Amino acid sequence: MRMTVGKLAGLVVVWATAVGWVLGSAETGMVAGAGLQRGAGPGGGQAAGRGRGQATPGPGVIVGRVVDADTGAAVAEAEVTLAARADVATAPSANLLTAADGRFVAREVPVGNIQVTVTAPGYLRGSHGQSRPAGPSRPIQVTDKNSVIEATIRLWKSAVVSGMVTDEANEPAIDITVRALRQSFANGRPLYAAVGRGRTDDRGIYRIAGLAPGDYIVAVPQRLATVPTATMNSMIEGVMDAQGLPPGAMDLAASGMLASGGTGVQVGEHMVNSVSGASPVLSGDGRMAAYLTQYFPAAGTPEMATVLMLGSGETRAGIDIRMPLASSVTIRGAVIGPEGPMANVPVRLVAAATTDDQGTLSEVAGATTAADGSFAMYGVPVGAYVAKVLRIPRQPLPAALASNPQLQALLGGRGGGPASASDSLTLFAEVPVSAERDVADVVITLSAGATVAGRLEFVGGAAPVTLTGMNVTMTSVDGGTARVGNPFSAARVDADGQFKTAGYPPGRYVMAAAGRAPGWFLKSMMVNGVNALERPFQLEAQDIGNVVVTFGDRQTTVSGTVVSSIGAPTEGSVVVFPAAYKEWITQGMVPRLMRNISTQPDGNFSIAGLLARDYLIVALADEDVPDVQNPSVFDALARAATAVTLTDGDTRNVSLKLKAVVR
Repeated sequence: MRMTVGKLAGLVVVWATAVGWVLGSAETGMVAGAGLQRGAGPGGGQAAGRGRGQATPGPGVIVGRVVDADTGAAVAEAEVTLAARADVATAPSANLLTAADGRFVAREVPVGNIQVTVTAPGYLRGSHGQSRPAGPSRPIQVTDKNSVIEATIRLWKSAVVSGMVTDEANEPAIDITVRALRQSFANGRPLYAAVGRGRTDDRGIYRIAGLAPGDYIVAVPQRLATVPTATMNSMIEGVMDAQGLPPGAMDLAASGMLASGGTGVQVGEHMVNSVSGASPVLSGDGRMAAYLTQYFPAAGTPEMATVLMLGSGETRAGIDIRMPLASSVTIRGAVIGPEGPMANVPVRLVAAATTDDQGTLSEVAGATTAADGSFAMYGVPVGAYVAKVLRIPRQPLPAALASNPQLQALLGGRGGGPASASDSLTLFAEVPVSAERDVADVVITLSAGATVAGRLEFVGGAAPVTLTGMNVTMTSVDGGTARVGNPFSAARVDADGQFKTAGYPPGRYVMAAAGRAPGWFLKSMMVNGVNALERPFQLEAQDIGNVVVTFGDRQTTVSGTVVSSIGAPTEGSVVVFPAAYKEWITQGMVPRLMRNISTQPDGNFSIAGLLARDYLIVALADEDVPDVQNPSVFDALARAATAVTLTDGDTRNVSLKLKAVVR
């Protein structure tokens, strides 16, 4: 592409002679093609070209402005990205910076749905149509008739939390990780997601920026990971000598057991690392004291922590945490698999009172087994625990990757595939451990997870499909080991319509099927008499082999229009959920029975693929949509909702008035 540089009224402009997006300032009408224009508008500035793809010149002109969501003030120097939504990877796109008044112009925009996203220092990422932080966006619809389109993009300022961390002597704790955790929900179960972190400086001060408005708890997590020194050395030597990693090393790295926020200490034949940077303390008699996980202000569990309600742009200082130091015990044991002792297996230690396993945030300690299957956990506070192991099967690499010499060197020439019969199995165990004093005899015997197998059936007259492009997935609706990392891949369907999953630990699961099947719609997935699309089935230790996945050629659809209080069509969001929602919540809030969608700008909506049953449907303003994974919101939604009954293959049309839901 040939680039031309011009200069007018103190403004340097770069444009492309090839066809592309045309961008400019709302005030001057100056243009810059297929690129990013810095300092657009009066006052001059520098210019640089940047863009992706080519677009046929279109009739659209987007006149936009970026503003602060709370004050309405202009946001200058915000980076605006415009992209066609048809194919994110290859779609034409363009970037520019807003002028001093927050304005921008894009000319010759092609017909189609144009996604507009904006980033600016101190603000959360925003998109056109967004009415709340992290809310849904709406594309700008460019047609051959709407030549000039006005658009306002709102941005919310990010919040900040800061404070001091001190040790047991009330001295500044240096180089310690502090995390901000935001509560969310999955299948109706509360989760605390680590969405931000900071690290203390030489004064013990930390700062966590970039937080969205919402409710948070703040913690200094403590988890000691004990890894055999021989394992660490073999990994380093394997990489340095280009011999590849030892067996199981990739699983070890993926588990996070090797991650450390500090330098760690060597104890005998083991290296003990801390994920927070607070190294364990060794006393003169060789005993170890360990810091405990602490939530602001002085709580040992998330449930006892103080919730910080942060608004847009709010800075909350003085969130100080003191780390308690406690005496500890050592837990030793061994992991035994189907073929005997197992090396390089991660072992997790979780408090017995933990109501919901949330991965590493729930862990008190972790360890990795040595070559003889033995493990040790140092720095474990006195208490009651559960030792957990989940070893997922090692899948063979695709042929194209397996022949890659660099990858072969990394994997030690093993191709990443199973090296033994047990490598192809999902292995798991949970063993209670009472740690009132040192424990030396914990034996963790692993069991193989159960598989689920079955076939696909097509009932109807639509054209046959190519089954080999389809797959079946399973998802746990429980907490615990089965949900950690959700590591299981989809089960591929063969040419005969047969499938078989990897092994899964016991628990409650739902199922889904995916793949290209034009004209066919998923109706049921029957597992021992239970439709796993609409409620969970219980998986025990035994394999299940009689699953029938049925597709039909009639789709259930509910559509309609959302109107305002005066009866005029208006945009908003539509939430649909089962009329028997309390039972649905108890069963794990299976996602197939609920939808939360945005309407078109004219208020029209269409929801396809719901299973036949009684539903409640309600229309809300986008900014009023609650977290629909939170079970507590559905009583209020139900009071404002309209009942609708869907039969198999039914098409229903409803008119919904926008409701204000009081919770």
